[in-house]
Amino acid sequence: MNFTCEVSRKNQHAGDADALLYTPLKAGLTSKHSRIYHFDFEGDVAALRGFVQDVLVDEVSQELREGGETTDHSALFHLDYGMKPGALDLEKEAIMQYYRSRNTTDDAFQLNKLEISQRVSIFGSGDKEVLVGKFVKDIVNPAIHKHSVF
Repeated sequence: MNFTCEVSRKNQHAGDADALLYTPLKAGLTSKHSRIYHFDFEGDVAALRGFVQDVLVDEVSQELREGGETTDHSALFHLDYGMKPGALDLEKEAIMQYYRSRNTTDDAFQLNKLEISQRVSIFGSGDKEVLVGKFVKDIVNPAIHKHSVF
């Protein structure tokens, strides 16, 4: 089975999107950031939810939303990017190592695969196609990242 969730900062305010670019556009664009976690697992989804809540979310400063669909439709576009298979992903490795090292003999779920994406949501106005090209060029390293835009 699959389980996807998004972890973001609570009450996150949009920041200056020029900080993401090598050459600022000075177009008044802003951005918000979150992480998307895609789990391939077998077993009890409630147990996986509990694991995710305990391991990935700081309840004071972060919020968890299930599903990979964005709830913020006011963005000009969303850029999701993550490590290609075979590229070293330290966060993924740390989560998987923690999962494997737990002292539980009767796990209610088995974690088979984990993929992590960064989501950058860009707000403002302008030529979407041109702006997507600029942000992808400056953020995504094609040697190690895969990405999607929506």
